[in-house]
Amino acid sequence: CISCLDDVLPRKAAKLDCSHHMCNSCLKRVFNLSITDPSLMPPKCCTDRLIPLRHVAPLFDDPFKRKWNRKYQEYTTKNRMYCPKKGCGEWIKPNHIKSDGATGRQYGTCKRCGMKVCRICNQKWHGRKDCPNDEETKRVVDLAKEEGWQRCYNCKTMVELREGCNHMTCHCTAEFCMICGLKWKTCDC
Repeated sequence: CISCLDDVLPRKAAKLDCSHHMCNSCLKRVFNLSITDPSLMPPKCCTDRLIPLRHVAPLFDDPFKRKWNRKYQEYTTKNRMYCPKKGCGEWIKPNHIKSDGATGRQYGTCKRCGMKVCRICNQKWHGRKDCPNDEETKRVVDLAKEEGWQRCYNCKTMVELREGCNHMTCHCTAEFCMICGLKWKTCDC
């Protein structure tokens, strides 16, 4: 076995794509560890090739296979999102992430507890309000004031006017004045 260096019978080991053998005990250990550590998912052999599932399918029962498949989905998802509710921490699958029709901002809904979570700050959904205690957003807003940028009153997207008139139409379809930021035709600018 390439992992534990024990001599094992061929029927108690798998021949990996790298041509090495790994015993069933080590295969089980590697796959069990992979569901608790994202850096070990998916399990790989010495050449960084994935260990084919056909080698471990007979070693595990169906509940473990379902758990492993779920963790594989979770750990291989980029920009994972988790529920911030105390005592929950559930992974929010990408198909549970939606765009708010009014603001265009994304939020996820926790399948376990039902909490809506802001995609930007990963805290409780706050609709049109800025993300709470977000220093980076605060710095961008301060820079925007210095540069003369404006924010859409509806979705809070930052807009820079390079040329043209002061009538702005945002990607969320809201219309506003570039000078004061108010809804179009509600100001005296």
